[in-house]
Amino acid sequence: MVAAQKLSAQSIGAYQYLIGLFTCATCNVSWLIARTLFREHSPISRRHVAFAATIAGLIMFNQTWHYLVSLDPHPLPTSDIMWRLKQGVNEVTILLSSSILALSFWEAFRGYSKKTQSQKMQSVIFGSAWVLAVFNASIFPKFIFSAAEIELYNPIIITSSALLIVFAMQGVMLLQAITTNKQKLHHNSKSKTVFDTDDVKECCDSVHHQQQVPPELIGGIAELMNEQQLFLQTSVKISDFAQALKVPEYKISRAIRYHYKVANFNLFINQYRVNYAKTLLASEQAKEWSILSIALESGFSSLATFNRVFKDIVGGIPNEYRKRKGNYNENIRAC
Repeated sequence: MVAAQKLSAQSIGAYQYLIGLFTCATCNVSWLIARTLFREHSPISRRHVAFAATIAGLIMFNQTWHYLVSLDPHPLPTSDIMWRLKQGVNEVTILLSSSILALSFWEAFRGYSKKTQSQKMQSVIFGSAWVLAVFNASIFPKFIFSAAEIELYNPIIITSSALLIVFAMQGVMLLQAITTNKQKLHHNSKSKTVFDTDDVKECCDSVHHQQQVPPELIGGIAELMNEQQLFLQTSVKISDFAQALKVPEYKISRAIRYHYKVANFNLFINQYRVNYAKTLLASEQAKEWSILSIALESGFSSLATFNRVFKDIVGGIPNEYRKRKGNYNENIRAC
């Protein structure tokens, strides 16, 4: 877009700055892409988008100002104040753009020592492209061109620097895709391997994953379930556990699957709810309660869901369980 603006300046005049409005997505968006490429969890949040949007707004203000001035040298009565504002916006834009360049470079090399060989290669490719692009756009032309030549070749210089970064991003994405495909192929080949003792393999895999579950995470889940009884909340979600324990959701899922031996989070919660409901159904204090009241008290959202889940886990409906427990208790008292 910078090249289109510069090359069309003589033919379209002031309208070149309307083309310049589309240059608001430059290093700010590249920074967001860098976060996506090199961060596994929560790479972009609202504050990151707001920061990038602020830079975009400043760039658009700058281009709009140039457009208005090109139409009328004194577009506003208080032009002196507006010129000062324009200079201030320029300084802020340069400062934020420089900061965003540094952040993009840092994203690539953050935690470099802990990366795999492939990830280190991706960081070097991305970081080197940024350094070369900045050098090509700001330093290199001053050594080989005069001021007039720099102005003449500026569209080509800027475009070549931008393309260098774009190609680097494409290279990183290609390497990540290759790595992902290799991992899938490796996983598929392992799944197709024939073992003489499948039970031993399943046991070893379970122990391996269980060793990866931190004991403090198990303790945190136990506290949320046994002491705080979060399962009694109708709308409890795995994200609530992740937020309370300050860990990613996949770690909660892994702990439930490999430590508690439960297939998924919903089944894990429902097992606790059913056990709680069984206690109420066999309790003297709740013998006058309706099945619906017990369902709601146990964390279920409806009677139909309670009956279905209870039957899947226990093998019978709640009302039958209550009668069976009631007869058993009466026999005990008779003896």
